[in-house]
Amino acid sequence: MVFGWVLTPSWGEPRVVEPPIRIDLQPPESTRNLTARNVFQSWVTMPIDHFDPQNRDTFQMRFMFNEQFFGGDGYPIFIMVGGEWTIAAGWLLAGNMYLMAEENRGYMIYTEHRYYGETLPYQEFTAQNLRFLNVDQALADLAYFILELKKQSRFTNSKIILYGGSYAANMALWFKQRYPHLVEGVVASSGPIKGKVDFAGYLEVVHQALLSEGGEQCISTIRQGIADTIAAMQTELGRRSLEEAYRLCSPLNYDNDFDLGYLSGLITWTFSTSVQQARPGTLLSICNNFATNAYGVTPMQKIGGYIAAIRNLGNSCWSASYEAFLNTYNATRSNSRAWYYQTCTEYGYYQIAPSSGTVFDQLKWLDVAFYVNVCKQVFDQRFDEKFVYDAVDRVNLIFGGLKPDVNNTINIHGMIDPWHALGVYDEDLKEGSPTYTIPRASHCFDLQGWLSTDTIRMTRAQQAARRLVSRWLSS
Repeated sequence: MVFGWVLTPSWGEPRVVEPPIRIDLQPPESTRNLTARNVFQSWVTMPIDHFDPQNRDTFQMRFMFNEQFFGGDGYPIFIMVGGEWTIAAGWLLAGNMYLMAEENRGYMIYTEHRYYGETLPYQEFTAQNLRFLNVDQALADLAYFILELKKQSRFTNSKIILYGGSYAANMALWFKQRYPHLVEGVVASSGPIKGKVDFAGYLEVVHQALLSEGGEQCISTIRQGIADTIAAMQTELGRRSLEEAYRLCSPLNYDNDFDLGYLSGLITWTFSTSVQQARPGTLLSICNNFATNAYGVTPMQKIGGYIAAIRNLGNSCWSASYEAFLNTYNATRSNSRAWYYQTCTEYGYYQIAPSSGTVFDQLKWLDVAFYVNVCKQVFDQRFDEKFVYDAVDRVNLIFGGLKPDVNNTINIHGMIDPWHALGVYDEDLKEGSPTYTIPRASHCFDLQGWLSTDTIRMTRAQQAARRLVSRWLSS
């Protein structure tokens, strides 16, 4: 066999894949061609440290606003909470919060989280400069921002509703717990409110989603493809066929567990991304392709072809090196670097290979050591496993894990969203604080406006949230 995937000058730059532990919340699809004529941008001066009065340093926090529906003095304010992404005007032009504002003549705001997008306390994201990046400071930013809003006479008597998705859903729930006097209610979409270092449940949901949407044949092909991948590692000929099937730029170092962990990530993170972004029908389409030769002929080739297709690899190739993976987090500053710091110091969320009979169990190199080594190499050698476990324990202790003490909340999850495993999805948080968990729905499905692929139950959950918010505002 001739191995044809070694990097040559005709290939593009080697591509590197990041784990889907950071969400990049893209605006509703319906806003892609809209001009943001009603959305404006502004800045507010924010203390760098809300808890040390001797530290007088400040930074500029960005926010966007849209007042097209605002009814005037005393009408409500709807705040979309920014998370680990760059805020975009589209969320103030469409989506479920937009409809809430329209129905209640509300003022719309979108806040940007410190250290993300253009809200930069520091230009250099050294470990020292990142020490003010934590949810305690971010929640205080929101509180400070709301107090500044309330100084305007038109907002003095306005009730405030927070809407957040993913990590920002955690923030919305935790804000209601820590600053209940500042907001009337919150809508939390897909919030993984329990920190967890060894998050095997994530890939368990990915497996179950592929099984429920695509059936046993789909699972069987994936399982065989991964088994064949591991078997191929044992011989020189097998290794070359593996590298060709996965479009690797250069041979893997089969003696390095971290390199094998990165290959395991290339596989699992791609399936995870497909599931995390799924709409009804999208996973079935993928599984239908596995049943043909659309992605390749052998099971291993099918997985490699699927990864290349889903990630639009084109004529490029995948870096085969853990070192290159580490370098993606060594940028001077980036959303990815900032969020990985928060996983090391607050949440974990490391999507490790399970040991519960899933198709991903075989990829044993994807373990806690693989993820925590990034913390040590990129930020600080002190960020070892004990440090990370202790940091996650602290967050769960402070905010209550799966038992947040909140009123006037709406808690929404999708059953095929891998993150729901770290949320409260099977009970209401309290009387008057309902939980909606919707079959076939994935991550943050309810933030969007109505889509033609939505099921009736998806639409009903969005409508139920709007009705309850209207009730809060009219009482």
